[in-house]
Amino acid sequence: MTAVNRLTEEQIEKLAVEVRQFLIDHEMWQDVAIYFNGKCFTTYDKEAGKYYYNDPDHLIVVENKDPNDYFDYVAEEHVLSMGFEGPLYALINYPQGTGDYRKLYKFNQIFKNYGLYYELGDAWNLSCYYV
Repeated sequence: MTAVNRLTEEQIEKLAVEVRQFLIDHEMWQDVAIYFNGKCFTTYDKEAGKYYYNDPDHLIVVENKDPNDYFDYVAEEHVLSMGFEGPLYALINYPQGTGDYRKLYKFNQIFKNYGLYYELGDAWNLSCYYV
């Protein structure tokens, strides 16, 4: 891809918001962290000592976060990475067990719409790459 086709920080943040909303809509915003633009959307509020699962009213944003500090496999040209457990882990790793291939297709389509695909580094994290 050329530099012209690269996503801006605003587009990357829009992607992160869209992914989070998809997870909330499908009750999968549990034990998830989305790393992008040097920050992280997460379900855990360290200051309050609380988890906010599937709660659209509590957007926890942590600044100065690098996914390389949390897992080994991060795209060299970082766009967006995620760490996850729970329902999202099950959907990505065992779609036959969830029985909902359409949901996985819709999740994957979000990235495709931005000219991206993702690869798993471990079973519990992913990193995006340009197509």
